[in-house]
Amino acid sequence: MNRLVVPFALAALLLVVRRDIVVRAIRWLDRRGGITSRRGEEAYAAAAGMFAGVHERAAADAARSSAHRIVDIGAGPGNLLEELGRLRPDASLTGVDPSARMRAIAAARGIAEVDGRAEHLPFADDSVDLVLSTLSSHHWDDPTAAFAEIARVVRPGGEARLYDVRFAGFGPREARQFARDAGLDPSRVHHEVLDERLFGLRPYSLITITA
Repeated sequence: MNRLVVPFALAALLLVVRRDIVVRAIRWLDRRGGITSRRGEEAYAAAAGMFAGVHERAAADAARSSAHRIVDIGAGPGNLLEELGRLRPDASLTGVDPSARMRAIAAARGIAEVDGRAEHLPFADDSVDLVLSTLSSHHWDDPTAAFAEIARVVRPGGEARLYDVRFAGFGPREARQFARDAGLDPSRVHHEVLDERLFGLRPYSLITITA
């Protein structure tokens, strides 16, 4: 039995290391793959429908809440806010995106978006009931600063829900560390794998941060 311990331990270590390498590679390529260029923006806007499942899940979750003022970080062409607007016409919905082209696409669809990014949210302290983000958090340049900004703008009793791709988004330990570094209680950070499927896989995760 003891002879098996070392090989299994090495195999487990290799999987962890390889996963870390894969995650870092995906994030590096994603951040530098031209999404913020005109061609990349147009391609993302055209392909956003592929991720309708996660947008519908995020919108349905938000619609069940009592939140009135809802902010979507990295709103892109506005798919999530469009879906949420149908479910919660009474809510105040605002998208945040650093791309002028994405904001223009959203505006053409009647969706309100403002210039900003996760690390610098253009909202007052304690002014937002619910922060959402879908398929965006792995693009953030400084997740610790983003967590601090989210905590600043969310009202007591509110929360943030970060939906992302499992193998590019933040893992549970990583998310708790960002929270700790941002001065937040890491016990208020919850990570789960969602049931939504794409090509038969469960590719999405959700990080919930309660204020």
